[in-house]
This record gives sequence, structure tokens and C-alpha cells, in this order.
Amino acid sequence: MEAPRSLFNFGFVTLNILVLFAFSNLAVFFSFYDFLNQLPIPPQWHGLLIGVFAVSALILRPIISARLTSFNALWAVALGLGLTVVALLLYAHVESLLPLLLLRLLHGAAYVIVMSASVTLLMVFMPPEKSGQGFGIITIMTLLPYAVVPYFLENVLAAVPQASIYTYTALLMVPPAFLLIPLSKIMRSMDFGPSEAATGTASGNMWDNLRQPKVLMLLIANGLVFSVFSSMFFFLKTFTTMYGLGDPGFFFMVATGVMIVTRIVFGPLFDRFDKAVLAAGSLLLFALGVFMISVMESLVVFYAAAVVYGVGVGSATPLMNGLMFSISQPRFRGLNTNLMLEMIDAGFFVGPALCGLALAGGLGPAPILGVGVALLILSAALMALLKNSKL
Repeated sequence: MEAPRSLFNFGFVTLNILVLFAFSNLAVFFSFYDFLNQLPIPPQWHGLLIGVFAVSALILRPIISARLTSFNALWAVALGLGLTVVALLLYAHVESLLPLLLLRLLHGAAYVIVMSASVTLLMVFMPPEKSGQGFGIITIMTLLPYAVVPYFLENVLAAVPQASIYTYTALLMVPPAFLLIPLSKIMRSMDFGPSEAATGTASGNMWDNLRQPKVLMLLIANGLVFSVFSSMFFFLKTFTTMYGLGDPGFFFMVATGVMIVTRIVFGPLFDRFDKAVLAAGSLLLFALGVFMISVMESLVVFYAAAVVYGVGVGSATPLMNGLMFSISQPRFRGLNTNLMLEMIDAGFFVGPALCGLALAGGLGPAPILGVGVALLILSAALMALLKNSKL
């Protein structure tokens, strides 16, 4: 059986469902900081416990990606789903620092196994000539949980203990697990060609790549952007509580909805103009959204910030990834795509860890958000320096 030519084949649809449930498993942790405040763990460790989830991805992603193939990826997905269920069930039973630290590392490892293997399988079921549309759909699947889950938890399940919510979330891993059975039958009937895994840096090395200032600047900017983004996601509920107004669940629903619309409506325009200039402008919008939250005195400002924030994030991230593709040498494009993912992981570790320490040290939301605005302006400046950049 040959690889499918239709985008909406069973494998592609199944893997998108898998991605949807995998990101739902992350979105339920948007109020994890509040959960940690209920445990007998010193506050200075809370940010680290949030961010350490990403350490597993930082370490394991390069190792796993190099070893995944079309033949073993399905088993890897099954393993990752099983570990995810174990991790989610354990949150209700772990209350001390070291066990919770290990649990977060386990959960992070499970997530990166599922996602890395799913991406490998998506390459099998997504026709190359429809990759643009395919990646657009995948992106929407990754965003939908952030639009729905926080609002649902804040407004429908507010009375349910968070530990119980994590336990119930384990049930979300069951549907994709069952879908793996027919997917495995399809995989066995497909005719795979020789492995093309031996790409990447065979013709060069990491140092040759990182000696290019443009690549290094873009990687640094990506890390800074996701340090701010992750801090906003995990601590917005804490900030709104300290300000005494705003529904963080509704904020994320609005912001994520705007992100999705922005990518659908403006996505075709991203390739027509200078990506660096557009990325700089998008990051300034992101910064404006964060600034509006830092000085908000009314709900009107708060929800207007959600729209500005959504437009900024929704356009900045695809533009930065597209820019990296444009400025990378062909032999380093695969490597740099993975390095951009690594910087996302680094941001998801550094941002919450430092934000947690700042809150534990007595800083309020205004100065913390002010630092976030400064980092985004710095990132925008780095993007502006890449104006007219081409390979």
C-alpha cells in the first residue's frame, strides 16, 4: 500500500486527534501554581516544579528524534500514552518536593515521546504537496485545548479539586490509545522506502551553524519569547487574583481564538512581506498585550489585552519559524527546526522557574510583567536587525 495522497486520510485524522488530546493534557496545568500552593512545599520551589517538565524535553528530544522511524514510532506513541496515564494518576498521591520533581520529569518525558513519535508518523500520512495545509491544521489542534480547557476548568469545574482533575485527565488518553489499533494495521500494509534518517548535520557541525549570527539571534529571541509566553500561561491566574479582577480562562479562550483566526486569515500574507519586519511588529503587539495587563484597571482593558496578545503571539511564532527556514543553509534546516523547539523547551523551563522565584521573593505582577515587556522588546529589536535577511 502506498502513502496516502489525500490529506484527510485515516492516519492524518487519527494523529491530529492524538495531538489534540496530548495538548489537552498540558492545558489542564494552567493553574498548577495554585495547586502547588496547597502542598507543603516552600514557594521558592514552585516555579522550578512547573518548569522542570520542559527539562525532559530538552534532554530527550534530540535523543528520541534521532532514533524514531516509521517502524517504531507507533510503539513509542503507545509507550508515551501509557507513561502519561501513570503520571496523571500520581499527581493526587504526591505531596513532597523530590517525588513531585521526579513526577514532573516523568510527565515531561511521556509528553515528548508522544509528540516526537506523532510528528514522525505525521510525515508518513501527510502528502508533501499538501504540507502547508497539513501543518496549518496541526497548529490549530495544538491551540484548541488552550482555548477551551482553561475556561472550562475555571467556569465549569471550579469546585473540583485540581488533583482530581489531573486524575480524570488520564481518561483523555484512552481514545487515542484505541485508535492506535486500526492505525497499526494500516502501517503494516504500507510500503516504506529506504530510511532517510541520515540527514541533518552530516555535511557540517553544530558549531558551523551557530557561528552564523543571524541563526544565533533568532534562537535567542525564540527562547526569550517563550520564557514570557510560558510565564503568562502558568501565572496569569495568580496575577489576576493579585489584581482582583479578570477571568484567566476567558482570557485564554479569547486570545487563543484570535491566534487561530490570525493564522487562518493572515497566514497567506506571511510569505509576501519581510518576515523579520512582520515578526518584530508582532512581538511589539505581544509586548503591548502584556503591558496592558500590567497596568489594567478594568475588565475592558484586560479583555482588550487578550485580543492584542492573541494577534501578537498568533503571528510572531509562525513568522519566526519561517524566518529561520529562510536564513538557514539547506544542510542545517532540519537542525535549526529542532533547535527552535529546544529553545521553546528552554523558555518553558526558565520562564516559570524565574517567575516563581520572583513571586516567592515578594515581587508583584507589575514588575514581573514589566520584565516580560522588556524581553519582548529586546526580541523585537533582534528581529528588526534581521531585516532583509536571506540565505
